[in-house]
Amino acid sequence: MEKPASAPTRDVLLDTGITLIGTVGIRQASARAVEDASGVPHGSVRHHFGGQSGFLAALVQHVFTGDQAVDGESTREVIARWLGTDRVRTRARYELMLLATRDEELRRAMVGHRDRYVEGLVDGGLPRTEARQLVAALDGLVLDALLRNSDGTDADHDPTPLLRAFR
Repeated sequence: MEKPASAPTRDVLLDTGITLIGTVGIRQASARAVEDASGVPHGSVRHHFGGQSGFLAALVQHVFTGDQAVDGESTREVIARWLGTDRVRTRARYELMLLATRDEELRRAMVGHRDRYVEGLVDGGLPRTEARQLVAALDGLVLDALLRNSDGTDADHDPTPLLRAFR
C-alpha cells in the first residue's frame, strides 16, 4: 500500500527511477541507487512507497502518465516523442514490462494501464480484439525502433500503414 508522500520528494524519486531504469536497466536501479541519485536520505523509497514493490507499481503509473498523448498529438507524433525526447522513459517502460512478466502484482498494474489504451480504441469504434492487437503491434514497432536505434521518423517505423490496417 502506498503511503502518503510529499509531492516533490515522491516526484524526484519517480523521475530518477525512470531515468536510471531507462539508462542502466532495472537490475542497476535499486532503491538505494535511486535514493543516491535523487539526493534523498536512504529509506526514502520505503517511507514514500512502502518498499520496492510499491515503488515499482508507482513507476508503472508514472510511465503511463507520461506516455499519454497530449491534446492534439497524433499517434505518429506520440511514437516520435517516445523514440525522441522520451526515449529513456520508453526504455524504462519496456524494462518494467519485462519485469511484469515475472511479478503478478506488477503484471496486473501493467495490463491495467495498457487496457486503458485498448478502451480508448474501443470507444473510438475498434473491436476489442483488434484494439488489443493494435496496442501490441504498436509496442512491437516501438521496440523494433529502439533495437535499431531509430528515432521513429524513418519509413520502417512509420505507424501509418499499421494504423490503416486496423481501420
